[in-house]
Amino acid sequence: MQWTHVFEMCVCIIVCLFFLGVMNPVSSLPEGVNCDNVKYMFGQKGFATDVPKISGDVRVCGVDHCCTDGMQMQLSYYSRRQFFEAHNQTLAHMSSVLKNKAIKFDDVFKDMLNKSKRDFHDMFTKTYGIIYEQNSYVFTDLFKELEKYYATGQVDLVDAMDDFFNTLYQKMFTVLNAQYTFDDKYLECVNERMKELKPFGDVPSKLSTLLKRSFVATRTFSQALHVAADVVKNMQNMTISESCHTAVAKMSHCPACSGFGELKPCSNYCTNVMKGCLAYHSVLESHWNSFIDVTDKVVDRLLGPFNIEMVVEPIDIKISEAIMIFQENAQQVSQRVFTGCGKPTLGRNKRDTTRSSLETRKSRRATGEIELETFDFSNRGSGGEESNHGSGEEMGKLESVLSETRTALKDTKNFWQKFPYHMCGKGMTANAQDPCWNGKSKDRYVTDVIGDGIVNQQKNPEVTVDVSQPNSLVNEQVFTLKTMNNRLKSAYNGMDVEWIDNEEFYGSGSGSGAGIDESGSGMPPTEITEVPYPSSSEPVPPKAEDNNKEPNEIAPIPDLRHNVSIANTNGNSISGGPKCNIATITFIVPLIVYFLGVSSL
Repeated sequence: MQWTHVFEMCVCIIVCLFFLGVMNPVSSLPEGVNCDNVKYMFGQKGFATDVPKISGDVRVCGVDHCCTDGMQMQLSYYSRRQFFEAHNQTLAHMSSVLKNKAIKFDDVFKDMLNKSKRDFHDMFTKTYGIIYEQNSYVFTDLFKELEKYYATGQVDLVDAMDDFFNTLYQKMFTVLNAQYTFDDKYLECVNERMKELKPFGDVPSKLSTLLKRSFVATRTFSQALHVAADVVKNMQNMTISESCHTAVAKMSHCPACSGFGELKPCSNYCTNVMKGCLAYHSVLESHWNSFIDVTDKVVDRLLGPFNIEMVVEPIDIKISEAIMIFQENAQQVSQRVFTGCGKPTLGRNKRDTTRSSLETRKSRRATGEIELETFDFSNRGSGGEESNHGSGEEMGKLESVLSETRTALKDTKNFWQKFPYHMCGKGMTANAQDPCWNGKSKDRYVTDVIGDGIVNQQKNPEVTVDVSQPNSLVNEQVFTLKTMNNRLKSAYNGMDVEWIDNEEFYGSGSGSGAGIDESGSGMPPTEITEVPYPSSSEPVPPKAEDNNKEPNEIAPIPDLRHNVSIANTNGNSISGGPKCNIATITFIVPLIVYFLGVSSL
């Protein structure tokens, strides 16, 4: 009976060893792999120190490694988050630089327009005195229309200029012929004679042409900067594919799990991984470069024949010149009007000289009625200071901002093509002469770097790229750039640009998808095959160090091998796992109890 107990105990031990071997097979580690080093390294990084020598059924790094399947899955998650942060930090910085340039341009332009308005008021007050002050709304309305166009685009500049000179002509005619009374019908006749008489010479046509093409080009350039910033910002919402997710984790953390410590990836290996991950970004390359080229041409116009400073700054002189031409020919103009419209009745006009609102004035203007009123035209700022016309301190600011912005824009040319290389820069990869991780071992990476562009990425050896599905987010940004390019071309050629309610026509940034539809259909994918970036509940990517930083360098990339402290779902530190697999213990313990129970019978 004693031998029977011994036999049963041996069988129990053999069975236990068998199952332990099945559940946690011992296989030889690759040469040079030392899990003790990994244990120390993970301990330094804040991981728990219990790292097993071998794990079974791993998902990312393969077999014969020092990290359990659970550890590798956690590392994979954090690799994705670090890629997301590096990706978004770069785009956020670039978007911020462009947005700041747009805001600075807008501010300088508005300051210049306000200064022109103050100079206009000062000059006309000194030159025409009470006559100007009583009729100043004619001029304030012109500046309001110019400001409204720059703000919304919803002003026909030619009509605004025609309305201004028609009103000015009617005002001057009645002032120069103040001894007569003019009814509404007679004033309508006066207006009808303006094109024929040309009381202001060719000043209205020249000034209207200059103002229109300069304001159109200036506003289009400003809008282009805002749109470009939003396109880059929207690209932060791109999704990361499962294949990219795995490739980044394999590149970033498998060297550590393989026992190679802080071994960096080979440069060409990293480039292929990033080109695959950023395949859909590359679709923007040609459209973005076209945008940079046409914007640069518009800057040439703004620095040359469409220079808004050369039009707005001396606008008071131009209008004063038109008034003097009228005054010089006042008698001849009046006689021709009297001949065409008839002799008016002697007697001063008795009209209501008050105005309650802009709408009331416009309705009266439509019927030909003109009222005289004094308005405070000045806009002198908080200190009430006056500015000297054409002062060297003010002049040229817009040109300076244009030159700075042009340089910043040129620096972004080929950005989308360079993006993968940038993601592999800043110490991310090993130097050419140093040992590196090739995705499998500590060795050279012999695979060639895949070509640029999304088509080439279909052959990417590290990341599977499927371009058969459209990507609505990318399509929206392509459409945005194409639309803006067409508007910039129209502005460059001195043509009008249509603005539809100043709407945000560019992409919302909400699109997703597994590929790009070159036809631009924007249809969403039939299946969701990508893993989204971490949700908003996760840490937000760091902001650019300085949005106003000069020169406008692209933000550095955070190290994808960044130290992280990983916790499991129970809030405990994750390590390589216990020496004996939990599933094995769960299975074996009841079996041992059974055998012990049998032996006691």
